[in-house]
Parts: sequence; C-alpha cells; structure tokens
Amino acid sequence: MLSYITLAIVGLLVAYAINTYRCFAVNLADAKQSGIPYFCIPIYTFNRFWLITHRLWLPFLEALPKTWTASWLDYMTPDFVWNKLYESYRDLGSDAFIIVAPGANTLYVADAELVTQIATRRNDFPKPTWMYTSIDIYGVNVVSTEGAVWRHHRKITSPPFTEKNNHVVWTESLHQAQSMLSGWLSPETEASGPIWDVAAQAMRLSLHVISKAGFGVRLDWPHEEVEKKVPEGHTLSYKDALSTLLENIIVVMLTPSWMLSYSPLKIHKVANESFVEWGKYMREMYHDKRAEVKQGETRDGMDLMGALVKGAGITEESLNANGDSADAEKAGSGTNKQMLSDEEILGNAFVFILAGHETAANTIHFSMLFLAMHPQSQRRLQKDLDDILGDKPISKWDYDEDVPKLFGSMCGAVMNEELRLIPPVVGIPKSTPKGRPQGLQMGGRHVTVPGGSYVTLNTAAIHRNPKYYPHSSGDDLLDFRPERWLLDGSAKSATGDEHAYADEDGLDFDGPDKRGDTSASLFRPAKGAYIPFSDGYRSCLGRRFAQVEILAVLAVIFKTWTVELDVSMFLSDEEMKTASEEQKREAWEKAKARSNDLLRNGMMTIITIQMRKEKVPMRFVKRGSEKFKYA
Repeated sequence: MLSYITLAIVGLLVAYAINTYRCFAVNLADAKQSGIPYFCIPIYTFNRFWLITHRLWLPFLEALPKTWTASWLDYMTPDFVWNKLYESYRDLGSDAFIIVAPGANTLYVADAELVTQIATRRNDFPKPTWMYTSIDIYGVNVVSTEGAVWRHHRKITSPPFTEKNNHVVWTESLHQAQSMLSGWLSPETEASGPIWDVAAQAMRLSLHVISKAGFGVRLDWPHEEVEKKVPEGHTLSYKDALSTLLENIIVVMLTPSWMLSYSPLKIHKVANESFVEWGKYMREMYHDKRAEVKQGETRDGMDLMGALVKGAGITEESLNANGDSADAEKAGSGTNKQMLSDEEILGNAFVFILAGHETAANTIHFSMLFLAMHPQSQRRLQKDLDDILGDKPISKWDYDEDVPKLFGSMCGAVMNEELRLIPPVVGIPKSTPKGRPQGLQMGGRHVTVPGGSYVTLNTAAIHRNPKYYPHSSGDDLLDFRPERWLLDGSAKSATGDEHAYADEDGLDFDGPDKRGDTSASLFRPAKGAYIPFSDGYRSCLGRRFAQVEILAVLAVIFKTWTVELDVSMFLSDEEMKTASEEQKREAWEKAKARSNDLLRNGMMTIITIQMRKEKVPMRFVKRGSEKFKYA
C-alpha cells in the first residue's frame, strides 16, 4: 500500500515538473517574439504560496553559487520594485522589460509613452481583479471590479468627488491638523519633546478627515475625548471599531470568514469584533440614509453614503412605492430596481475609508520627515506660506483664494516631490487577456505584449527616470529636492488651467480624468511620467480630495512650526545644552543618515508602502527657535 502512495506522490511531482517546464517554455517563446528585452527567473513571484513563504526559501537560494543566481536572485523578492528603483532599466538600457517565469510573463514599464497607451486602452489592458478580491470584505466595489461592472460602479461613485465638496475637505483638514498639533504642543510651548509616532498620528488625522468629510462623523483626538457610552447593540464605539478594523485589516483580508468567527486566537477575536461592529455601524448609517431619502431630506456636504444611496437609484419615490424592507434592492423592476445591492454600497463605503486615508497620511508623514532632513527646503516652504497666507488666522484661510496658490507654490512642490519619491503604490497592476497579445509603440517601433501577461506600471522607477525630470546629476533623482518643480522662485497666483477643478459641468466620469495632477504654475512632467494617482480611466477618484487635505495640513503645520529631526539617540538633551556646534552637527548628520537608511531599507508594501522596520522621531519647534539650520 505504501509503495502505491509513494508512486502516486512521485507521479504527481513529475507531472507538476513537466507542466511547469511546459508553461515556462511557452512563456519564453512568447517573450522572445515580443521585441521587448527579457530575462528569466525560476519562480513566479506573485504566486500566493511564494508571497507568503519566500522569506523561508531565499536564504537557500542566496547560498547557491553567485554564477548561477547573479542575473535573477534580486528579482525573487516581491519588493524588488522598490529595492531596484530605476537601476534595472538603466542596466538593461530599456525602459521596459519582461520577466519570464513558469507562472506568467510580467512586463515592467518605466516609459511614459507606454504608460499612456496602456492606461487609456482599458479593455486591452484590464486590471487583474483577482489581486483585489481581499478588499471585498463587505462587498464588491469600484476598486475590485473591471469591465461593465466597474463602469457601473464608477458612474455611481464619482459624483461626490466634486470641487464643491472639496471645500468640506479643506475645512475639516484645517481643523484636524490643529487638533493633532494641540495634542503635542500648547500655545505657550516653544518646542515639543521627541515624537515617535508621527506616522500613526498622520494616519489618525486622515482617518478623521474622511470620517467627517465623507460620512459626517466627527472623531475626537485622545486629548479631546470625553467619556462616551457605547451605543446600545454595540460592543465597540464607532471610532474604536473603525480604528481597530484598520489596524487588523490584513488579518481580516487574509483569514477566511468562518475561521475569523470561530478561531480562539485573540488576534482573530479582536479582528472579527471590529469587522462585525464597523459593519453594523455602516448598515445603521445606510438605513438612516434610506430613511432620510424616504422623507425627502437632504444633507449639505460631501455625504458619501448619501451619494451611494442616491446613485444606486434609491429615491423617495422608489422607497415609498416599494417600502423600505431589508430586501428592497430586490424589489421592483425596470427603473425601480436598485442599481447597487446593499452589499455593494457597503463595499464602496469601506473602500472609500481604506483608500481615502492611507495615501494622504503617508504623504503628510513623509513630507514632514523629508523637510526635517532638508531644512533649507523647509525654510523656502515657510517663506511661500508667509507670502500666501500672511498674518491671517487659520479661521480666515479661504479655499477659493488660498488653495490654488498653495497648489502652485513650494507647498505644492513639496507634495509633488514626496509623491514622486514615495508614491502610494510602487507598482500599478494591469494585464493582457489570455490568448490576446497586445501591440504597443515603444520608441518608434512596434512591440507585442504576450496574451495572459501581467503588466506593472512601475511608479517607483518612472518617477526616477532621468528622461522626464529636471536633475543635476545621476543620483539627484534619488534625493528629495522639491525645488525641481519650481519654474521660478515666487509663490504664484493661479494661472492657466489652475481653476480647472472648479469646472465640472459635463465632466465625463466614465472617461479618463484629463485634469492635471500638478499645478500649471509648476513643472509638469510628460504625460504618463508622473502617476502617483494612476492614469487614464482608472485614475484615483479621490485624487483632489487627498491633495486638498495634504496642502491644508502642511500649511497649518509649517506656517507656525519647524519640524526637526530628534537627535537624542546620538546626543541627549542634557548633552545638547553644553555641546559644541561640531558635536550638534555630527549628531544631526547621524540622525539624517539613520533616516535615509530607513527610507531605503526599512520600507515595505502591505496595502501602501510605508516605513515598517523602525520609526524616525521628530520634534516640532516654534519658528525662530530652531536648533538646526543646516542646508
């Protein structure tokens, strides 16, 4: 009996090996015919088994003779896009290449012309939706769908993201930035102590902004909170449910729902409770919104849930005609039928929260860190803020007057440069349909992307491609230098298409958003060369939301405060009092070197790329009281 089992196992292994080799041979033949440079690796790195276990196997591969592995070992880690940046393209002498593996061919693109072609040919290069099924924890949504289903979701989810509603984002961002600072500093304080959790606090700030601006729920900071009772029928407050869910989102996404519900492990119990509780809050908000609609009531502001309800075709007439039952989406026919199911409405509400806070939070955090590392750029930002905002109190800052100027000033340049260096995602996934090769024009010649391939628009590389950005040396594009975006040294008023966001009548929400990612007053890269919010039809719905929030928060912080690197790891506060300038400079340089190392080697992508290895502490000091005024 044992021999039969052994034979069966050996047979399966042989069959697997033969099939793997056959698939590799087919993929290699396709790559050879593509006209695009290629090289081979032994394992398809987006294989889920490899994604989970690659750290176990890499030491064994690294132990092999370098003559065997030199050409492909660096590409066996899923984070190679961030590790290599533009280096691979420079070494190959091509801004596109194919990695051939048994599982699939993958095209990596750092060419603006190719990016534009791929992003605007939505049917030829669809999103590989299987990569996004994990975010469907409440229901499918605009991010996880493709084709006609995506088009349907896009039409319904786009209308709330208007310039009118960005006024709400502006106001709430100003409020939340002041609240964050008041937790660290008092009006009489000249400087804070070392703050280690700047990234977490930026995440909290952005979560507060989307919660209030998008859903009408104002969240308090810990130092502002008064004791509130958990509502009847709940075990967690809204805030605790949401924050705990986001802290455990990977557990929720990767764990089967049945296991999450019954697992005795504490991590699963905590994750499941937050998942269930926030779902309850969203359903309550949804049913409250249905009741408002049924009564003919409307609410001012962005009101994302209200927009989803109305966009789904839930109207006063349909609710009064069909009743407001739990199965109302199934009731009726024709024009009375609900255009999004209840689950799809909740799925979109969740993805608004998930995607709506991480991008802005990361940009705010890394902008502060980069400016602390580059005091000269920080001083230039502060000068522009003084020129634009003068002595006006924050309560008098005006969206229509001030935001276009901020967008076209050093403030906009800092935001653009941070998003160039650390975009929310370092690779934007596309694909080609199986059996349908796609032709592209690359550098004046025709190339073919094999059918059934995956395509990565490599933001980390294209944002460092010297063809597209002003630079003074080969390494300059690796550095934070927001001045590269300035066309001159002044803070400009809005010019040209600066007010394009105010003109939304007739905007085709089903087509590519043709409005610029950067101000007309600043340097504009070639189309397809700057894609922090993606490009083409699938460009980010909340792009302007995020930009307004980032500009508001940077303005509040740097108008009054200077952010400095904390050097207490290298020079204590007591030692600082008697240290010479040379000793202070040495400590600051060490703190900067540590920050640079973490920015290069301490980053990892889960949903967005963040610094996950260690933290960088910062201090906030009143302008004029700086300890470090280095270039």
